Amino acid sequence: MGGELLFGIGVLALIMALTVCLLANPIAKALGVMDLPDGENGRKRHARPTPLVGGAAIVLPVLVSTFLFQPGFNGFPWIVGLSIFFIFLIGFFDDRNHVQPIWRLVLSTFILSGALFQVPDLRLEILYFSFIESPFILSPLVAGGFTLVCLLGLQNAVNMADGNNGLVIGLSSLWTAFLLFAAPVELRPILVTLLVSLLVTLHFNVRGKLFLGDAGSYSLAVLIGMLSIYVFNHSRMELSADLVVLWFLIPVLDCMRLIVSRVSRGRAPFAPDRNHFHHVLYDSMAWRYGLPCYLALVALPGVAALIWPEWTLALIVLTCFSYGLIYVSLTRRQSLLGQPR
Repeated sequence: MGGELLFGIGVLALIMALTVCLLANPIAKALGVMDLPDGENGRKRHARPTPLVGGAAIVLPVLVSTFLFQPGFNGFPWIVGLSIFFIFLIGFFDDRNHVQPIWRLVLSTFILSGALFQVPDLRLEILYFSFIESPFILSPLVAGGFTLVCLLGLQNAVNMADGNNGLVIGLSSLWTAFLLFAAPVELRPILVTLLVSLLVTLHFNVRGKLFLGDAGSYSLAVLIGMLSIYVFNHSRMELSADLVVLWFLIPVLDCMRLIVSRVSRGRAPFAPDRNHFHHVLYDSMAWRYGLPCYLALVALPGVAALIWPEWTLALIVLTCFSYGLIYVSLTRRQSLLGQPR
């Protein structure tokens, strides 16, 4: 695909994302998706009502790019576009009127199962690992179930990470940049559109002008997950499964820790609290330092693994150790200072 066309696609994405961001307040008021703060003792500690339209600023350009510029290879763009749209709607209604987690899970499972059934390129049937010579080959049924669990897990992990300005959009920008290195040519319009939209929205999000909302975090996670699967399946063994695991390791690891911690204390696994990794960073240092710290834990190992893929497994172990060390050190310091978690 020519550079001029990709440049034009990027400019179109820039215009659409910027328009939504600049009109965030009137759009949010019209749709009833303004996020209201609940004070210093609550979870929503932002200073003023904030529009939850960051997801629209990202998803809308991607949907337009998908339906205008993609040739419909194997039905992938159309199925992905429709799936993201319906996942976005689930999040939109959750932003307006809280939807019970069980219903979000049921509806997401139904939508994603349909997508996996329609498009074989979305199923993880062959898994290549950098430290194993022979690939694992899964039956279509097992592959479908495994892929569904991965997508739902990533959706919940990303949603749990969406608690501080710039975090999820910053992570998604890194993941999209990683995917561009290995993506086949037919996927580049979507990835260029996504990256431009993310960077525009990130500018407004880090300044507290708008939030992603559940509509944004749900749909963005599923979109990144589906794109990652397609790139993995078409990378001809150049992209290993453990490298993809490394990219998503920190938010998924934190999600697993939170679920285990809550269940062990007799709480619902998706009950809100302020024990997330980004909350620990936020409570321990200025967020202008906490955000780069979190992003660096994803970016540095990810880049290193792209340069030295044979060290991917060691980088996974090192990343887990670094995450654990930072979390334990900061929470212990907060405990010594008398800061309750």
